[in-house]
Amino acid sequence: MDVSQLASIAVGRLSPQEIRVSPPGSKSITNRALLLAALSDGASKLSGVLRAEDTDLMRECLTQLGIELTEHDSTTFTVHGKSGELAATRGEPLFVGTAGTAARFLTAVLAATGTKRRGTISVDGSPRMRERPMAQLLDALTAQGASLRAEDVAGCLPLSILEGSKLRGGQIRFARPASSQFISALLLSGLFADEPTTILLEQGTPARPYVDMTLNTMVVFGGNAEWSADEELFVTPGALSASDYLIEPDASAASYFLALGAISGSNATIDGLGSDSVQGDAGFYRVLETMGAVASQTTQQTQVTGQSLRGAELDLTDMPDMTLTAAVVALYAQGPTTIRGVEILRHHESDRIAAGAAELRKLGAEVKELDDGLHIVPPASLTVGAQIETYKDHRMAMAFALCGDVTILDPGCVNKTYPRYFDELQSLGMLA
Repeated sequence: MDVSQLASIAVGRLSPQEIRVSPPGSKSITNRALLLAALSDGASKLSGVLRAEDTDLMRECLTQLGIELTEHDSTTFTVHGKSGELAATRGEPLFVGTAGTAARFLTAVLAATGTKRRGTISVDGSPRMRERPMAQLLDALTAQGASLRAEDVAGCLPLSILEGSKLRGGQIRFARPASSQFISALLLSGLFADEPTTILLEQGTPARPYVDMTLNTMVVFGGNAEWSADEELFVTPGALSASDYLIEPDASAASYFLALGAISGSNATIDGLGSDSVQGDAGFYRVLETMGAVASQTTQQTQVTGQSLRGAELDLTDMPDMTLTAAVVALYAQGPTTIRGVEILRHHESDRIAAGAAELRKLGAEVKELDDGLHIVPPASLTVGAQIETYKDHRMAMAFALCGDVTILDPGCVNKTYPRYFDELQSLGMLA
């Protein structure tokens, strides 16, 4: 189903049933693996690659930088790495759209691998991506010796990485980064610095499991990086080696169907995603368990069965992308739910705290915005027929579609990470 041209789509409620869905490959792992394979020496075969806007943009940027990718089928590619030699093959900027991983990771790696022969490379994104802060990352890179130039507003896209840009290595200190992507970007760029890099996180980092994901993926390609202390990371420069790699299903995508099981009294099963996952969001089943669902997980499978739900105090610091999903589940709980630790969401594809609060109120909930989350008092019964604004944000669309008896505006925004999302809902009988 192509929803990209639809102004809206009506979604009905789910009748209790067996839900068994195979989500696409992880967006976060796909973009890390694509980049690391491109930076490696030799050909890497990647299987389970996500095909969506964010990952297509990463592939297009790598192609523009002179990396050859061979497509075997829609989810399998061979990436012909060039040992960190990236060259601009066209004059226009690298366009990253709203893909934060592409914006942050490419900027950092290009800052570490500059040559005079390569020349200056510019990076730009969508209007929303231009608003998303990057100052902490850019300041850290500049302090390491990077040659960067703001092309509009300092600390944001568009920007240029000047010819010959290199990183010295050494110590980088953060009080607390605004995004874990900054830390992942510095880990990746540290592989190409002149000396080892130490990253000190004085007050930790939001979404720490994403940093762990970066470390795990780096190791697959021969990178030498690790936690050297509880709040300290250490990266040793060195060549990367090609590797064949199977990308696991996307845990964020899986969360919607686990939540659907919880709120509809269904039994939801996700195969291929369990305790062996490197994704922090694979632990979302525990949030649903806290709220009263029956949940279990093996190494390669996660199951949730819905029953009477209760409100809860939730700290989602380590899985902020689960906030909107948990907020929708809270509509079906007995008693209020408070979600904390997700101030990072103010600067995502939308301000997800403000946007989520506005749309929850349309469904009858009493909602208080917190600096770092939401306090939700569920209604006695949900408002039927609400029109849900998505703010060009894929997670707004996917989370609020779970409610049923709603109209989702601009449903095409799901193409960012899960183009077949509404096909899955249709297969479950939720679309007319």
